[in-house]
Amino acid sequence: MNTDLPSEELDLAIPDMDSPGASNQVAALLKDIPGILQIRLVKRGAFIRYQPSVIDHARICALIRQAGFRASTFQDSETGDTGVSSQ
Repeated sequence: MNTDLPSEELDLAIPDMDSPGASNQVAALLKDIPGILQIRLVKRGAFIRYQPSVIDHARICALIRQAGFRASTFQDSETGDTGVSSQ
């Protein structure tokens, strides 16, 4: 995978990821998705760095939902920005 391509960060709320087993399942799923560079799981959520030229945030959320978990982007209450940021 070319890590020189531009990347973005996706901040997701995953409320059903509420046990170690669920966290392991989500981590295994995300690890196998082409274009995902980095994953940091937090309680009921994940911060994901990915390459938008390979996969987009909507597809990442869809894959998590297909695995049986609810997933949605965080939204900043002050600015209204969603959980996607460019770098």
